[in-house]
Amino acid sequence: MALDPNAVPGLLRALDNEDVYVRITAAEALGKIGNPVAIGRLFDTFSDDRPDVRRRVVKALERIGVEPKARAAALVVPGLAGALRDPDVSVRWEAESALRRINTSAARAVLEEWRAAE
Repeated sequence: MALDPNAVPGLLRALDNEDVYVRITAAEALGKIGNPVAIGRLFDTFSDDRPDVRRRVVKALERIGVEPKARAAALVVPGLAGALRDPDVSVRWEAESALRRINTSAARAVLEEWRAAE
């Protein structure tokens, strides 16, 4: 079943819900819809105190970044670069994996810089 792009505004609001599962589901749905409009709000969600939410945000950004119709790879790379510094190792791992999958010159440069700093 395809997700309705008209759901994006409600899903963006759901990223602030007190229920962690609502936030996770909203991030996943935004990634599946693939609308670049969600990118900025997904970046804001990296401040969520739950690593499982932040991991889903990384996956959502990855999906948007690799969606050919969205043409948003360059837009998601800065947020994923920030996620490489997340305090949770699983979020950092997901961000590294997402950048490798996006595989643009910008994503590769971020990974090289991050590895050099490690």
